[in-house]
Amino acid sequence: MQYRELGVSGLNVSSICMGCMGFGEAGNGQHTWTIDEEHSREIIRRGLELGVNFFDTAIGYQSGTSEQYLGRALRDYARRDEVVVATKFLPRTQEEIKAGITGQQHIERMINKSLINLGMDYVDLYIYHMWDYETPLYDVMEGLDHVVKAGKPAISAFPTVMLTSLSGQMRWRKKKGSQNLYPYRIITISFSGKKNGKWQSSVVKIRLP
Repeated sequence: MQYRELGVSGLNVSSICMGCMGFGEAGNGQHTWTIDEEHSREIIRRGLELGVNFFDTAIGYQSGTSEQYLGRALRDYARRDEVVVATKFLPRTQEEIKAGITGQQHIERMINKSLINLGMDYVDLYIYHMWDYETPLYDVMEGLDHVVKAGKPAISAFPTVMLTSLSGQMRWRKKKGSQNLYPYRIITISFSGKKNGKWQSSVVKIRLP
């Protein structure tokens, strides 16, 4: 397995990241074809044996059961400081909007629920899963900044990832084999966190054809 640093984050990740959308309680969410916990654990364990240390899940995958399966497997098969765990949050619901829940409050709720699902004190990467047309971008960014500084998606040497679109001509794009539809023309990945005791950040721009 080959490894590389993710940006200037200090995170050393395997060149293969294990996506966990296929793990979770079938029928308890968007998909009916996901695999049960026993078989998910076998795949995760085999990935670890082959050198995979980078795992990507989401609170939206099968109502959080993907996070639960991954968290329990990693707890049994790996040390927490040997793996890099990414998860993602969903936009505010209409019920939250009507109740006056802000984007910042929503992100705080989402990360807390993900940490419970995973059985972890922090995640390494926290990803803006899909565009939220109902929430101002500054509210999302402030919410992410708040939870990073609280150490939930990042402690010393562990960054967060925020995906934002800078394009004035946003459009839906579906890449063959991809997990999601992303409304991005240009994706900016902003890493921020502490490294060697100092706050650092870096930005990588990916232009879609």
